[in-house]
Amino acid sequence: MSIVWALVKKELRLVLRDPVALILLFVLPLLFILVFGLFVGDSFGQKPDKRLRISLVDLDHGSGLNKGEPWSHVVRRDLAETANIRIEIIDSPEEAERLIHEHKRAAILVFQSHFSERINDCSFLADGLNPFHRDGVYLDKVDVQLWKDEKQPATAAVIEQVVQVSLLRVILPWMIGRAFERLSDPEFIQLLGEKVNLPVPKQFPFNMLRKEKIKLGELLKMASSGNPDTAQMYKKKVGDGVQAALAEQFKKYNLRGKTWASLTKSSEDAREGAEVSSYENREGSGPLRYGGEHYKYLVPMFVVMFVFFLVLIAGWVFVAERRQGTLRRLQTAPLTRGHILMGKMVPCFALSVGQTLFLLIASRWLFGVRWGPDNWPLGEQLAWLLPVVLSTSLAAMGLALLIAAVARSELQVAIYGGLLVLVLAVVGGCVLPREMMPETTQFITLLTPQGWALDAYRELLGGSQEYQPNTAIIVRSCGVLAALGAASLGLASWLLRLD
Repeated sequence: MSIVWALVKKELRLVLRDPVALILLFVLPLLFILVFGLFVGDSFGQKPDKRLRISLVDLDHGSGLNKGEPWSHVVRRDLAETANIRIEIIDSPEEAERLIHEHKRAAILVFQSHFSERINDCSFLADGLNPFHRDGVYLDKVDVQLWKDEKQPATAAVIEQVVQVSLLRVILPWMIGRAFERLSDPEFIQLLGEKVNLPVPKQFPFNMLRKEKIKLGELLKMASSGNPDTAQMYKKKVGDGVQAALAEQFKKYNLRGKTWASLTKSSEDAREGAEVSSYENREGSGPLRYGGEHYKYLVPMFVVMFVFFLVLIAGWVFVAERRQGTLRRLQTAPLTRGHILMGKMVPCFALSVGQTLFLLIASRWLFGVRWGPDNWPLGEQLAWLLPVVLSTSLAAMGLALLIAAVARSELQVAIYGGLLVLVLAVVGGCVLPREMMPETTQFITLLTPQGWALDAYRELLGGSQEYQPNTAIIVRSCGVLAALGAASLGLASWLLRLD
């Protein structure tokens, strides 16, 4: 081991002679993460969602159609049954104002505290509230506001139309149902009795009064012989008859229904529509967007990508020393082939591990990336993270030695290694996250060592506070990476020529 350690120290001294290159080797991946982190959105790494997002703030605490349930919940339920949209609940008006001001939402619907009271006042009666105008609902009359971003007028207009349609589907059936119920009220029958005048046939004794017409109310009074209870019963029968006649005339609709589904006699079963979720700040905070959701994708991607870029450096060292005759001179020393290979590969392996640990520590400190769930102590997090780091570096060094065994010049290393590393990075998910790939091609990432490394890193770095990593995936990925590294090293040592 002393011989191998002497070779390792010699290689490390060569590396330390160029501190600028060493610093760039560590800092450059961090700069890539920082730049991409500042410019990509909080939905990076996820499949594009083509559904329209309806963001809302609910300050309504009144009672509406169902006792104890605000009318705002009815509107939300109507929106939730609408396909191709997703609903986002924002907790406070202050947060909504910030999102509008920073142009992160095109429009936000705000249910004010008197929304339920205003809906309850909506009626076709003379003393009721008329919320309608030519293009829909007066939002201010029902105590609703739609905050808009003037920089996104097109999207805001689409959101407003969706809101208008939903409000119409909620308010109009409520008003129709209430109006239909009033047909049996004593006040309506009294009014009907005053307004309906019937002609009096000549053969009836009413002619003794010398009247050509008689009011319906007088007929009901005569029929009840002045008995108030009987008169009230007859009035109720008239009201029920009017309701029954209208219900029969418009039997395609349930005029007593106060919801759109009941009015139109459509199914009231729960339908798959919009996704309802609470607003979460996924973009991070501060100038570096600390804690942003996108770092869960960016950090593993660039960590794995730059680990395998060290393949070029390791391959270049081997080929350069072969061309300069250094390897041939080492063969004259009392060294075995294994000593030489170990002396060359251990420094590169240590450099790879050091670079990875530096990136992980910097990402935890600068970007808030977790190394595991919060209920894991630091020791347990490191115990799972270090095997991933070591096995990934082993796979990268095995690939580096394999390229060095095949290439005969530095140019060939650049061509073979650069092309191979870039292709594997793209296929493995280091450029385009696996989640954004078509489902039919996602399995291809597991044909690369990068794909397996990303699987393990994403389990540890890509979860929420409560997410418990699937340790079976981590163990399996480490095993595959170690096997690939060992197989590559074995094949490369057999093919490699030192002269």
